[in-house]
Amino acid sequence: MSSFVIQDLNHQKDIGANCLLVECGKFRFLIDAGMDPKELGEKALPKLSLLPPNSIDFIIITHCHLDHLGALPILAKQQSKAQILVSLPTSLLAPLMLKNSVSVMTRQKEEKEIPEYPLFDKNDVLSLQKKFFVLKFGQPYCLEKEKQTAKITLFSAGHVLGASSVFIEHEGHSIFLTGDILFSDQNSLRGAQIPRFENLDALILETTRGDTERTALRREEESRLLALIRKTVKRGGICLIPAFALGRIQELLVLFYQAKKAHKLPECPIFCSGLGMSLISAFDKMGKRLSSVNFSRQILKQLNIKQLRKRTIDPRKTRLNAPAIYLLSSGMLAEHTPAYHIASCILHNNNNTICFVGHCDENTPGGQLQRVQPNEKFTFENLHYTTPVRAKIERFDLSGHADRKDLYQFTLAQHPQKVVLTHGDPQARKWFFDQFSAHAKEFSVLDPNVGQKYEL
Repeated sequence: MSSFVIQDLNHQKDIGANCLLVECGKFRFLIDAGMDPKELGEKALPKLSLLPPNSIDFIIITHCHLDHLGALPILAKQQSKAQILVSLPTSLLAPLMLKNSVSVMTRQKEEKEIPEYPLFDKNDVLSLQKKFFVLKFGQPYCLEKEKQTAKITLFSAGHVLGASSVFIEHEGHSIFLTGDILFSDQNSLRGAQIPRFENLDALILETTRGDTERTALRREEESRLLALIRKTVKRGGICLIPAFALGRIQELLVLFYQAKKAHKLPECPIFCSGLGMSLISAFDKMGKRLSSVNFSRQILKQLNIKQLRKRTIDPRKTRLNAPAIYLLSSGMLAEHTPAYHIASCILHNNNNTICFVGHCDENTPGGQLQRVQPNEKFTFENLHYTTPVRAKIERFDLSGHADRKDLYQFTLAQHPQKVVLTHGDPQARKWFFDQFSAHAKEFSVLDPNVGQKYEL
């Protein structure tokens, strides 16, 4: 019988605020402490109230997207004795991501009338850094407590810089958590490097893309994106690419650099701004230290990247120089971001294009815009501005998550005794549950309810 017990502390069964309690023998630890990007205030947090103060031995952070990292300063204060285990890139990126989160919450305090914001401050982030303990990929780390030993090994998960999968061994039993994972190589980062395990008690599997079947290869989508950029620039238009600050912006910069060398990128100004540019130093540093990372600050010089100046943008008055490419955060066109403001200025013109290159929650401005038909009206609520949709809106499948078929085959190859579904919306989890239940009789499948404990 396995010695592992798990409890999903996400506040609801979706991608949301990732936080998983794992108990094995004398050890109690957490994997991730995220904040739900779809919620505001304390509603965005995991169920941290289920954890007594100082009841956790250590915390593992798989990567620096805020749905896995955003609640860490709050959790670290409640669990002040807990060590925080991270990869080297995560130790560099996490403070930048969390400080930006403080700035966003401070702004939202008045705009959204959320009295509890900010939920933590920059001093909390500084204190947090002192608790980081860096683990190298593939090297086991042993913890001891009351004559028991737990062994933790992180493996590179692809996805984004520093992303980790987690292998945990205790008293002859073991579990493996994929975290957010991508097996195929990207332009800036090698794919996941995961060994074959023996006698896994459980494999805890991300299910993000369970409801999505890939219809084109990544390289085909990249070629299609570059072709649309060339077409837009040729007709004198502006191409806006809203992108996630961590991972997607740096990935596209490498793509642009490679395209320019191959004479497949048109000659025009390229503007970047937002958090994505603040993370460049960390990517440059890791590019010099890790062979799996293909990124250098020289890319910015070769592309002649221009920083988008911080200024008041009024879509009724602002006129942008064209043709041009704008690679800006955020990927979902969140209010107050550079991408949101530029989109408001270009949506009315049929020479322009907006290219979405990642997941957009349907309730975000980006998700809403993708459902609007040409020539219908779209409102930028934060700007009190409504405009007809004349620019071309296009989506590209450049996700940093593994395809469902790849995850399915990976799971079968590992031969676990049990599969636990996590990090996915209900329909995404259902696809995996149905597939495994119908075709993989050698192991059982669990789609855990939030807050409930399960023995693995």
